[in-house]
Amino acid sequence: MEKRKAYFLHSNIGQHLTGIEKSAMKRGNMFVKYLDVEPVFVTVNKNVNIHTNWERYVENGIVDPDISMINLFEFFQRSEEGKNMPPFQIKKEQTYGYEDEKSAEKRHIRIFDANNKLVKYMVFRSNELLDYINYFHNGKKIVRDRFNRFGQLSHTEYLHDDNTVYMTEYFDVYGKRVIVKYDDGPYLISDGNAVFQTVLPDEQALILYFLKEIIGQEEPIVIIDRNKRYSPIFTGQNQLNVKTISMIHSTYFSNTAFRSKINKNYLEVFNSPYSFDNIVVLTNNQKQDIEKRFGFNNLAVIPHPCKITDKLDQKKPKTNKLVSVGRLAPEKNINHLLEVLSLVKQHIPEVILEIYGSGKELQNLKKLVQKLDLKNNVTFKGYVDNVEDVYASSDLFLFAGQAEGFTMSVLESLACGCPVGSYNVRYGVDEMVQEEKNGFLVDFGDKESFAEKIVTYLNQTDEEKQYYRQAAIRTAAHYTEEKVADKWQQLISSLS
Repeated sequence: MEKRKAYFLHSNIGQHLTGIEKSAMKRGNMFVKYLDVEPVFVTVNKNVNIHTNWERYVENGIVDPDISMINLFEFFQRSEEGKNMPPFQIKKEQTYGYEDEKSAEKRHIRIFDANNKLVKYMVFRSNELLDYINYFHNGKKIVRDRFNRFGQLSHTEYLHDDNTVYMTEYFDVYGKRVIVKYDDGPYLISDGNAVFQTVLPDEQALILYFLKEIIGQEEPIVIIDRNKRYSPIFTGQNQLNVKTISMIHSTYFSNTAFRSKINKNYLEVFNSPYSFDNIVVLTNNQKQDIEKRFGFNNLAVIPHPCKITDKLDQKKPKTNKLVSVGRLAPEKNINHLLEVLSLVKQHIPEVILEIYGSGKELQNLKKLVQKLDLKNNVTFKGYVDNVEDVYASSDLFLFAGQAEGFTMSVLESLACGCPVGSYNVRYGVDEMVQEEKNGFLVDFGDKESFAEKIVTYLNQTDEEKQYYRQAAIRTAAHYTEEKVADKWQQLISSLS
């Protein structure tokens, strides 16, 4: 008998994981290990590197190799069949002039006509396979061909004068046109002979068409991780034979001061809560708040799972080393941590802060490091797939976000025996961090108190710090894969 499938609905698998994708991968790994359920990731963004990214996460142990990933465009384009097919070959034309450049990462070829006008610009990946070709007419870019990871033509973009795309044609690996997309919404789907058989009005209709293709007649579970993208499909007329679970990954509100405005990612869910069999939140406090305000009765609390670090006694933290892990985004308030660190430095000059993550705030944060004279105390480490050793080798993990759905990085830190210093915000932090046991909490924005508590902690003896580290592990033990899997098993059984 085949396992029941659970489709995890996502947008993309990028070169860097967001917290939502990372938490879903942890959930999928847990399903494989403990439940009689087969997880399948579903993605709908066009990304020619999506399978390359997925395979890297499998190779690095982030996602179980038994979990499959289906992408909308790759499904229709049959992209993976290109693995055993030859790449597109460039034929050199004698009447054109060629300018060939190579760099460490790419190869660039510019092609000129007899009047020395640029007509083509070809870019190759580091493996010498074509990445894209731009075509020009009278100095203007008019068309772009993009190629898949095996070097076959993936899609052709037709450009306005301002270089925006007005139409895209997608091809399968055998050169047949399978989808045409217009920038104002319509999608045309072709049959096996490249003749159009279906016209779809917008992306929502395309995603529904795709889900019907992959799900068929089975009755699987659908877990909606990206609600803004997918929820409208399920809040109207039920067109899929599925059991639905909506995941609330962040706070249900967008205004952290008054909580009056619903987070736009969950508007469809809150406007039509009973379109879903269950709505899963990550903390008891958020469940209580939603029930009190809205009266929903289909809420369940299932936190993210964690793995407890092995051999904690053998993992010695570096004295006075602090760590931050997460996106470098404004809402994460990494600038607060830098300002706090400047206060800590007045008492402990040798203190260091390692910042792991990537994002649009990087340059602003680097400027602030210079302004606060922290260049010898702060290191930006970039994005890494595995951070367990980072937590285990640190004295203290710092978090300065203003509102979270759970704060997975806090749990990961505790599971590695690294205590946490954080603003006291909902949700997650206030349920996981216990004052003077496994870390400390301070009121949001109180940087002076934050710095004082860091100094107090760092000045403790190794024995005292070890007490905190052991307490961190005991807290994380409430969130082990086995315990969280039991909660998922109960919920899934109730959907039968």
